[in-house]
Amino acid sequence: MLKALRYMLDFRRLPAIVTANRSLLWQFVKRSVASRYRGSMLGLFWSFVQPMMMLCVYTFVFSVVFRSRWGADVDGGGRGSFAIIMFCGMAVFNIFSEAVNLNCSIVVANQNLVKKVIFPLEILPLSQTMATFAVGMVWFLLLFLGTVFIFGTISFTMLLLPLILIPLFLFTLGVSYFTASLGVYVRDTGYIVGVVLQILFFMTPIFYPVAAIPERYRWPIQANPLTIMIEEARKVFLFGELPDWRFLAAAFAVSLLTLHLGFLWFHKTKKGFADVL
Repeated sequence: MLKALRYMLDFRRLPAIVTANRSLLWQFVKRSVASRYRGSMLGLFWSFVQPMMMLCVYTFVFSVVFRSRWGADVDGGGRGSFAIIMFCGMAVFNIFSEAVNLNCSIVVANQNLVKKVIFPLEILPLSQTMATFAVGMVWFLLLFLGTVFIFGTISFTMLLLPLILIPLFLFTLGVSYFTASLGVYVRDTGYIVGVVLQILFFMTPIFYPVAAIPERYRWPIQANPLTIMIEEARKVFLFGELPDWRFLAAAFAVSLLTLHLGFLWFHKTKKGFADVL
């Protein structure tokens, strides 16, 4: 009981660290965003180009080559609706995967800060995750334009999208704390995470609905926290439906638990960073 209480008190350090270092955190977020396209000719325009290219490629592969359809009840099951529904899933998954991938090397890339005792290392994964989400909002801007163009409607439920993005952010940050710490001790972490994310991509209902999977094989898909977030994001942003509040509450609970465990792991293991680096 006392050990659990001590862990809870350790987790309370995260809000305290953010509050005490909010100016420093903001500087790191801006630096992370600016460094992505530094020296490139198109700069931040690449944040629009990449999603559009991925959308075109995946739409062609799955709706033209494999002739996939989402269902006859959605715009006749046409390619346009299939592309937008798939793009929504890609937006959620790619923000998550990019943040987790980049955080694998965030501590190693800032070795000069590790040996500074007064520097709060906890803000490194946090700033990287915040920067990824800031750039990732371009995906949802394009998704909004595509929804208006394809479906021709704007729903008030779109305003509920932050209710899905908040647990997505918490879950992503929690996983990022794990990968950031492991990246210091196991230099193969980036490769391992890359393979796991590729598997997770196909284990997440991005280009297929959960209903298309035989019932006996659905449990690993439904156990994936990203499944809930993607399904609920489609409801509020594309279909004009209210989210399933039970699933949303479950997503918040899982995300908070993941963040709790990830932060505690990072906080406990950071004491050895300087020795390893």
